[in-house]
Amino acid sequence: MRKILMSLFLSFFCTLGFTQQKYSVYVFVAEECPISIYMVKPLKQAVKAYDGQVDFYAVFPKKNSTLKTANKFLETYDLPSFKVKLDNYQVFAKKLKATITPEVVVLDDKGTILYRGRISNAYKAPGRMKHGTRKNELLDVLALVTEEKTVPQPWAAAVGCFITFQ
Repeated sequence: MRKILMSLFLSFFCTLGFTQQKYSVYVFVAEECPISIYMVKPLKQAVKAYDGQVDFYAVFPKKNSTLKTANKFLETYDLPSFKVKLDNYQVFAKKLKATITPEVVVLDDKGTILYRGRISNAYKAPGRMKHGTRKNELLDVLALVTEEKTVPQPWAAAVGCFITFQ
């Protein structure tokens, strides 16, 4: 019960504007998901372009994720700008309606969802990469958001490993 209450508190705390920046990027990842690992490069590009303007969070929505495994993931894939958010009871994933790893959710400082979807168009389906030029859609989203423009819908659905809700 205590863990559930703590998870609820952290989810509430992180979505109500207690961040440093006006915009926050929450990337739902799983340590063993190959598509989460593949998306490290476009995530690094987004950090390089928007670090200091946007807060970046890596959300681990699996029951067996720990601070140790989450930090190891960020260290292994050189993502030091990302803050860890454990979501072992998937309270945050449910609140933001994230269902896939990797899936990105961009929020403003009021907790409004500005975008929820894929990071890049590199995958058509799990195990099926797109041939040809790939586009870092997170960069496009952040360009619009930081210019206070609306991200057109429908948002591109994330492709990856399903979050297994308990």
